[in-house]
Amino acid sequence: MSPTSNTKASKGPGRSARERALDDLVMATNSSSIVSKRSVERIYYPSEPHFFRFFVKKFQRRAPLINRGYYIRLHVIDVAVREFLERPSEKTKVVINLGCGSDVLPWQCMTRYPDLCHNTKFIDIDFPDLIEKKCRVVKETSELSSPLTGLATHVGNHVQLTSDQYVQIGCDLRRISDIEQALSAVIDAAQCEFMFVAEVSITYMETEGADSVIKWASTLGYAEFCLLEQIIPDGGDHQFAKTMLSHFEKLKTPLKSVFTYPNLRAQQARFASRGWPQVDVSSLWQIWSSDRWLSADERRRVDAIEPFDEWEEFALFASHYCVVIAKTYPGIIATPPISLEAIKELQTDVILARGSEYSGTRGQRRFGAALKLNNHMGDDFLANTFGLGTNYRLKSCDLHAQKNLSQDIKTCYAGPSGRLCHTITDLGDHGSLLTGGRASPSKALRDCWVFDRSISNWRPVDNLPVPLYRHAITRVGRTSLALLIGGKSDQSTIFGGCLLYEPGAGWLKCDILEPTAYIPVFGGLLVSNPNAGDLVLKDGVVIGREFYGMLAGGISQNGTVSNQTLRWVLLLPDHGKPTISFTALSPESSDPATQIDDNFVKLVNRFGASSFVSPEGYITVVGGVIADGMVTHYFDILVLGGLGPSSGRHYKILTSLSLTSFNTRPLLIGMSAEIINKQLVIMGGGATCFSMGTYWNPECYTVEYDPVYWADMEGRPKTSNSSTWELSRVVEVMEQTERQDANHRVRGNGQAATKTYIPRIQISTPDAFLAVLKAGKPVVIEGSKLGCCTQTWSPDYIAEQLGRDRKVVVHEASSSIMDFNSKNFAYVTKRLGNMMEEIANGSKLYLRALSEARPSDQPANIKADLPQLASDFQLPEELSFVTENEFSSVLRISGPVNMWLHYDVMANVYCQVAGSKRFILFPPADVDRLSFAPGSSSSSVNVFSELESPSLAETHPYEAVLKPGDILFLPPLWMHTASPLSNLGIAVNVFFRNLENGYSAGRDVYGNRDLAAYEKGRQDVARIANSFSKLPSDIREFYIKRLADELAQKTRD
Repeated sequence: MSPTSNTKASKGPGRSARERALDDLVMATNSSSIVSKRSVERIYYPSEPHFFRFFVKKFQRRAPLINRGYYIRLHVIDVAVREFLERPSEKTKVVINLGCGSDVLPWQCMTRYPDLCHNTKFIDIDFPDLIEKKCRVVKETSELSSPLTGLATHVGNHVQLTSDQYVQIGCDLRRISDIEQALSAVIDAAQCEFMFVAEVSITYMETEGADSVIKWASTLGYAEFCLLEQIIPDGGDHQFAKTMLSHFEKLKTPLKSVFTYPNLRAQQARFASRGWPQVDVSSLWQIWSSDRWLSADERRRVDAIEPFDEWEEFALFASHYCVVIAKTYPGIIATPPISLEAIKELQTDVILARGSEYSGTRGQRRFGAALKLNNHMGDDFLANTFGLGTNYRLKSCDLHAQKNLSQDIKTCYAGPSGRLCHTITDLGDHGSLLTGGRASPSKALRDCWVFDRSISNWRPVDNLPVPLYRHAITRVGRTSLALLIGGKSDQSTIFGGCLLYEPGAGWLKCDILEPTAYIPVFGGLLVSNPNAGDLVLKDGVVIGREFYGMLAGGISQNGTVSNQTLRWVLLLPDHGKPTISFTALSPESSDPATQIDDNFVKLVNRFGASSFVSPEGYITVVGGVIADGMVTHYFDILVLGGLGPSSGRHYKILTSLSLTSFNTRPLLIGMSAEIINKQLVIMGGGATCFSMGTYWNPECYTVEYDPVYWADMEGRPKTSNSSTWELSRVVEVMEQTERQDANHRVRGNGQAATKTYIPRIQISTPDAFLAVLKAGKPVVIEGSKLGCCTQTWSPDYIAEQLGRDRKVVVHEASSSIMDFNSKNFAYVTKRLGNMMEEIANGSKLYLRALSEARPSDQPANIKADLPQLASDFQLPEELSFVTENEFSSVLRISGPVNMWLHYDVMANVYCQVAGSKRFILFPPADVDRLSFAPGSSSSSVNVFSELESPSLAETHPYEAVLKPGDILFLPPLWMHTASPLSNLGIAVNVFFRNLENGYSAGRDVYGNRDLAAYEKGRQDVARIANSFSKLPSDIREFYIKRLADELAQKTRD
């Protein structure tokens, strides 16, 4: 709406100081808006003159989702204005931008449509101080001022700038009389036709004031109005809507009209009742899909500009913005686009999910895939595998189990690399098939894996013939085969074939009979009849078996959700290649077997949905987005008939279900769903809500799965006392980087790594410690004097010395195994006395003391921060090198919790004062075997549970148990984890510099910031990788591997 945050609203009569301050905040929304529009201008329109650059000091490239959102906003305004200019008229065309901010619409139009702008005047209206600044930029910039003739400034009557082509009016939109006075000074309204543009501007006004502007505009004769603003089509409790509303509330710029006019019908009625007889309303998602607004070629052009795969999130954003095109002059009254608001005849029931709350950031995983597991007792488990976490792709899985399960499952997995948008298909006794996925939208993966239940681990199988993600795949009937259709092989290519996976034989290409019957899509919905597989006879001889199912939705090459609904038939001949044929399901079909109704087309054709088929042939569809936009809560879950004798052999929607829980309403985007033990379990999920924040589902949801009952609920609630599924723990998957070595690394024969016990030594001189330091191996130093702390530091003593009411920040863990990456703990403030009591009672708490004066930017120092205890602790004289080169000294107090696996860049000595602790260390050479993400000094590998497993067989663990008085020397970069052997552990950890140079400059509170050479090297790696980004994937992989080998060789030179 307006430019920079230092612009002040004009005082004006009757405006209080508070009201003027709120006006300033409204104007400040323009600051980020024009930066985003500048990003679109530069990236999406590289060959056009750029005008936003004069209002944005520094270019900032926005994320692809934000770029696309602002592109469609700019595009719809451009098309609406162009169509207004194209309409023949003898009168002057006047385009009035209400709340213009720093928009450059006049210059864009004069550049793009010069012939249409000969008898046109553009008028910008906004707060006076904002317009004054915009006027100054125009005057001082020749590219903006040179197209304007008859230019004059400070004309009066609120007119800041006037010219033959362009006018600036500094006026509060709430003061219509002032606007009329200013307009009369620059135009003859009787000789004009008007186009009003209000792009996310009047929504910040009080509703009465905004409505007055709309009504006033309709009184000016021939006029059009283009309104673009937020709506809440599924109510204010939809999670995107809540995030959006909260965002604007935090900015103190609440959306004033959104509850009065929450949806398209309300916006249509708003204009119709205020003098606009012709009103067209659409959501931005409907506009994206409309050939009137964007041609298929334009959508393909946009798709090719930058890697993009945030389709669900784009649909959520675009569904929460409406576009109103209203006209006062006679014409055919347009019908609003088909909307879910119009679907009334379907029976919708509410189904209650039981939620199990995630702790901290645990469970925050999107676009993973569900995997069924069993332990040796036959108990069921679910894993939400890989996917996208809070900051990066995950190389782990979230293990879920039913509450109160007595037996756990052994987890020591080595297998696929981190990825998202992959699939996992249960093939019965042949395991679960993981197929493809992606690292980025331009880097699809072709590797495939089977989770083999006999060894409880992954093993590689035949690669896909082409890399794929967002493909549709289903088990064929009850066989061990899997049918794959569609998917994306790179940023812009949709796979047009169909593949059949057969264990032992790999991937077979299916011949498509009549290929024109099928339009390739990605992200479609694919199901198979579990009871199909009839013999096919020819001349009385069996020639094969036939299977069938349904393919629906997905996104086609046109960039829109396809309305294609197909019945597929797969023939598996005894000899020769498999064939597949497609038959369209359509409302126009005269054959009852292929006839569907309009609701089926609107609601079943989804993108990004999950689907399941019951033994009776009922199809259950969960979540996703549709051509009309987001799926409203009435249609969270659909139950369809069409694949069995019980469900009926005609494809139809039997019922729709609204999913809710006692605590939250789930967002069925990016989640992983699975049917197990007659329960539907929904794990993870959430969405990036444009630039307004990210929402994560806070619970794992359990729903009783009974499609037979659902199909005939008739409003009857269903209750159940069966147990709820909950997140048990996070399990790291060690990557098998070399596939040919997979069988060697995952032997499945119980072989474990060989442990080395850290030697225990005594030292008597500083030179003896220097020898230890030079050797670079861990040792336990015993028999040294640490002061009286080993006798006096009890919980009561520490609390009394430091003060029981002293406030400390502690890690409060939900599990005894703390994980820094999944943040299964919370930072909470407690009184020291209470903390000590809670630890004594077994609470999972951990204190790492911070600097008392400047905890965020200064290392801890026990002498400065805790002088009451400092005199009790001393390093022995033999460790004088440590004292002289000390970086920090940290008090650590822990309850029954394990410290996560991590490394420290600085050498340090860990001095055990009270309690005992078991340490496991790994040498730096093991770093590539312990799942450390690039740039991260922490791993989620649970060493203590996996140390005896094959997954760590090639590591070289060192073990030590510390008792009071022991000092563990930890060399730099040795990865380590610790587990308490007593309820209370107290230690002092002293970090010291042992390198003359090479440490990173800048803040390093914890002493584990990577060396400067590594930080620079990572930047170089990114630059090198980017230089190969435009090459085909196989060529890129070839050369990057060569460089990696060359770099590895340098470590041996």
